Parts: sequence; structure tokens; C-alpha cells
Amino acid sequence: MPRSVVVAYHDRMQQRNVARELGLVVASIAVLVHWLDPIPALVVTALIVVAAAAATAPLVGEWLPWRMPLIPMVFPALAAFSIAGIARVVSPVPWLALDFALGFAVVAWAFDLETAPDVLTASEDPASFADSAVASGMAVAPAVRMRPRPRAEFGLAQIVVEPVVIHTPELSPHPRPLDVRLTAMGLAFLGFVAAGGLVPGGLALAHEALSSTRLAEFVVLNALVAGGVGYRLASLASPYRSDRIVRIVATGQYAVAVAVAATLLRTLGLPRLFVPALLMFVAYLVMAIRESRDPLKDNYPLLKELAALGFAAAVVMVWGMLAR
Repeated sequence: MPRSVVVAYHDRMQQRNVARELGLVVASIAVLVHWLDPIPALVVTALIVVAAAAATAPLVGEWLPWRMPLIPMVFPALAAFSIAGIARVVSPVPWLALDFALGFAVVAWAFDLETAPDVLTASEDPASFADSAVASGMAVAPAVRMRPRPRAEFGLAQIVVEPVVIHTPELSPHPRPLDVRLTAMGLAFLGFVAAGGLVPGGLALAHEALSSTRLAEFVVLNALVAGGVGYRLASLASPYRSDRIVRIVATGQYAVAVAVAATLLRTLGLPRLFVPALLMFVAYLVMAIRESRDPLKDNYPLLKELAALGFAAAVVMVWGMLAR
């Protein structure tokens, strides 16, 4: 067996071991949120989320987290948030143990997905970046652009042009975009469940209406989860430093759509997991519309798919209202 293959295999195994160790640490601390009051639980959850995001930096060779791109930090942060939030609403025996096991697996998978050797190799190799860009359907930006510059020596404003290299991706497109999309939707659902768990009465377990303050907290937490998912998904097609505004706009689109849906659905008092499931549908709806290469009105397969999913969502809403 070639030496390069052996080295690659051991690098992969070492990276997986580190991801599992981080998953074990994060899950062990996150489940302790179960025994905290609501406000301390929110504070501790925020600290766990920051710690999980910062732990991604050493795995990609950057020991200063604030200098690292935000893109690979999103999934570990969402996974840690999900464990802590779900731990708030499950009973210690046996569900908290299952939450720990699920959290360990999800956090380890999130770290592994974002810091796998093939991902890091793609970030370091320009040739592999171009190949992965084409594979993910991303439109590769031009190598240079032109910008105006004033010439002060003429006394009047005179515009000249000069080449500026902009082909500097903040992070190369992920070599497994389908895995990223599936993980994003899974973490969206778990994150929406966690948001309801961190807000007392958020999941309507007791069929009670939320106060205005609690409803605002519920909406904000769900919007934050959706915004994180939107930022990570937008980075698949817009990884350049100059594309940060695209990712920020995507964050707002996901967050606003989910915030409006969360307000409406929670006001209806749908029980338990109905609201998180429907919010995941809203996130998928935004993703499908944003990633459509054709105008929505001309994309008939997508319109049929969304119509079918919309009908299913309406059935679920009616079912939930009857189950109250």
C-alpha cells in the first residue's frame, strides 16, 4: 500500500477521534442544562455554543478563533445548542441519556463534516477548489475585477482602473454539498425543538398560550437557528470574502421567514413537535427557492414539489389543531 494512502488513512482516523472526543465533552456539559432555571440555562447554553464553535478552530489549524471563517463554526454551534435545549424538556430517565447519546453523535458528525481531511485539503488546494466549485454548481468568480481610483495629481477627479485580485475564497465549497444540506435540515429541526425547550412553554406541552415576552424569546431563538442554517447553506454557492453580503442577506431571509412562521404557528398552539417540523419545512422552502437556478415561475418541477409539501404542511397543521 502506498505511503501516502497510509498517512491519509491515519489522518482521517485521528481527525475522527478528535471529533468524537469533542462530541463527548460538549454533550456531557450540555445535558446538565436540564437542572438549571430558564435564565441560567440560556446563559450556559450560549457559553456552550461559543465553546463548540471555537473548538473548531484548532481542528483546521487556526489557534485564534476570531481569525477563522465563520462558515465551519455554524454546524458545531447548532449541534451544541440543540443538545442543551432538548435537555430542558426531557425527563432524566431514560430520555436524558438518549439526548446525551444523540447529542454526542450529532456533535461528532458536525465536527467531522466540517474538519474532515478532504474538506481541509480542498481549502488548501486551488485546483481542488475549482473542481469542487463546478461540482457544487457554484459560479466561479472572475480572477480579477476593476475598480476606480482618483488621480490627485491632475487637480480634477480622473478615474483610472487597476486590476485587483478577488479570487480569495473565505472557505472552499464543501466537497460533499448534499451532506451539508441534509445536516442543515436535520440541525434546523433539532434547533427548533431546542428553541422551544429553552423557552418555558415553548413546545406547548401544557397547551397554554405564551406571554408576549416568552413569545418574543421563542421567535428570536428560532430566528437565530434559521439564520445560522441560512448562512451555512449560502456559503455553498458564495464562499468568497466579497460574498459575505450574500451570506448575510441569506441569513436575514431565513431568519425573517422562520420568525414570521414561528409567531403564527405558536399562536395557533400546535402541540409538541408540530411547530419545529413545520418550521423545518419553512427553512426547506426558503432553501429550495434560493437555490433554484431558474425563475420560480418557470421551474415547474419545483412548483409541483412545493405544492405537494405545502398540502402536506396544511394537513399537519389541521391535525395539530385537532390534537390540542
